[in-house]
This record gives sequence, C-alpha cells and structure tokens, in this order.
Amino acid sequence: MANDMREKAKEVGKHVQEKATQVGEQIRTQGTELANQAQGKVKSTLETQKQKRVGELSGLAEAVRQTSRSLREQEKEGIAQYTERAAEHMDRLVQYFDSRDVGELLNEAEIFARRHPEAFLGGAFMLGLFAGRFLKSSSDRRIDESSFYGRQESFRREEPRVPATPATPTM
Repeated sequence: MANDMREKAKEVGKHVQEKATQVGEQIRTQGTELANQAQGKVKSTLETQKQKRVGELSGLAEAVRQTSRSLREQEKEGIAQYTERAAEHMDRLVQYFDSRDVGELLNEAEIFARRHPEAFLGGAFMLGLFAGRFLKSSSDRRIDESSFYGRQESFRREEPRVPATPATPTM
C-alpha cells in the first residue's frame, strides 16, 4: 500500500511537472509574441515620426532654396550661394534619412556614440536643453491661455451689481 501511494505520488509529480513545463512554454511563447508586437508598434511609430520629420526637413530645404532665389533677385550673390549650399546639405540629409529604416538609423547612432561619446553626449545635452526650453515655453503659454480664459469666464458669469436704493420712507 505504501508502495502504491509512492507510485501514485511519482505519477502525480511527473504530471504536475509536465503541466508546469507546458505552461512555462506557453508563457514564453506569449511573452515573445507580445514583445514582437510591441517592438513592431514602436518601430512603426518611429518610422511614421521619421517620415514626418523628413517631410518637414524637405520643406525647410525648399524654403531655404526660395530664400536663395530671392537673394539672387536682390543681387546678393554671396549670401545666396551659402543659402543654396545649406539647402543642398538639407536635401542630402533628407535622402540619407529617407533611404534608411529606423533600425539602421539606430545602429548608426549607436556606432557614432561608441566612437565619439563626447560629441554624442554633448549633442544629447544640447537636445535636452532645447527640448526643456521648448516644453517650458509651451507650458507657460498654455498656463497663460488657460488663466486668460478662466478670467474671461469669471467675468462673464458675474453680473454687474447695482447698488440697492434705500426705500423712501412713507409718511
């Protein structure tokens, strides 16, 4: 009887171990799938943002090119040449970013950061300063607008108070 119970306990133990292994595999598979989905969404979002920024840079290059034409019309050839070169550099940058996917750009940024950490950290610092400045100014603007609208609403709600005239005594 004790042997039977031991055998049953071993069988139950093996069964539990098999089930635990199956559940572990399912969890690993689902985790991998979720990670792949999240990675795909992040990559898609980054690709969309990259395309948006490439479009903005392309528009900026065209604006600089128009400025160059305007300067030539005003017979300011020296400055016009510099602005035209700037537009050409922007066009090359647009082509560079447009021809690479996000993964390639991230790999190249990593390689650059490893080779030139001081330049990378300096650039990251400057970018952080600009981003902080931008966020602070946009936050200040939102606060100013909301306080303006809040005051405007409070002015609308209050009705002008007319002083009460004292009742005239009757005789």
